[in-house]
Amino acid sequence: MATVRVSFDTTTNKDLLKGTLRKLHDDTVREAKVEYPVVTNDLKTKDEYERDAQMAGLAYPSEIGEGQNIPTQTPQMGSTKTYTQRQFATGFRMTFKMDFFNKYNLWEKCAKDLGKVMKEGKDAEIATMFNNFTSTSLTCGTGFDGLAIANTAHTGLNPATTSDNYSNYLNASLSQSGLESGRYYFATLKDSMGYWMGAKPTHVVIEPTLWFRAKEFLGSDLKAGEFSNTINVLPELNLKIFEYHRLTSTTCWFMIAKNDQYDFNVFTALEPKMIIKDAEDDTLDKVALSIQFFTYGWGNPKMLYVGRT
Repeated sequence: MATVRVSFDTTTNKDLLKGTLRKLHDDTVREAKVEYPVVTNDLKTKDEYERDAQMAGLAYPSEIGEGQNIPTQTPQMGSTKTYTQRQFATGFRMTFKMDFFNKYNLWEKCAKDLGKVMKEGKDAEIATMFNNFTSTSLTCGTGFDGLAIANTAHTGLNPATTSDNYSNYLNASLSQSGLESGRYYFATLKDSMGYWMGAKPTHVVIEPTLWFRAKEFLGSDLKAGEFSNTINVLPELNLKIFEYHRLTSTTCWFMIAKNDQYDFNVFTALEPKMIIKDAEDDTLDKVALSIQFFTYGWGNPKMLYVGRT
C-alpha cells in the first residue's frame, strides 16, 4: 500500500512540516459533484442482487360470431435482467511521523478527499453507461433484448408481428429537426406488443459544449437560425435541459422520459463506508479505508432516445 510519508513533501524547505506557507491550496478539497440521480432511478437494496423480468400482456380482442366460444390467450414472457452488486474501494495510509509533524491537518484533508472520491468515483462509473450507447460489452451487460442502449432494431415480445420493433437511435447532431424527431419518437411509442402507448419526454441531456445550442432551440420564440417569423413550438414541450458533465463526447445528446416506466437503474446496497484504524504492524501508522456496494444497468431502453453519441 502506498503511504504518505515525510518525503511526500518535495518542496525545497519541506513547508508542510514548518507551517510557513500562507495557504495550502488544494482544489480537490471540495464537495462531491454527483449527477447520476438525474439520469437514473436511484434505488436502495438490501440484497446481493436484484432481478427484473420482462413480459407483455394480451393482444387486442377479435370479433366473434353469435354463440361462438370466447377465445383465450396467454401473456408473453420475455427475458430477465440481473443486477448483481459490485464493490469499489480505496484508501490511504500515513506514517506516524508525517501525521505528527505536518502543520496543515493533512490527515483530515485526505480523509475528506477520500469521502469525495468515493462519491464521484461512483458517479463516473455509472456514466460509462451513457458514454457507450452502442456497446454490448459493458460490465453492466445489455438490456432485455440483448442489444446496446442505442439500436435501430430493438425488439418487443409480440410473436405474431414485428410491429413492436423500434429504433431509439437517430444518429444526428442536436438540431431543431433532431428535437422534433425525439418528440415524434415518444409521441408514437409502442409497447412490447406493438400497440401505441406514447410517452412524454422530460429532459434533453447534453454534453456542456451543446448548452448554448440547446438554449437557442428550446428558449427562443422564433425558430433558431432562421430569418423568418416562424413560431418555435419546441418550448411548449417544457423540456428541462440537463448539462451532463460526465459525458465525454462533445456531440452527445439524448432525450429521456423520466416519468414513463424509465428503466435505467442504480441499486445501492452500501453507501461509502469509511474505517480509520491503526496499521496492522508496529509502525503506529494510520490507515483510512473506504468501500461501497452498488450496481447499475438497464432492462428496457425504450424511454431513452439517443440523438447522437
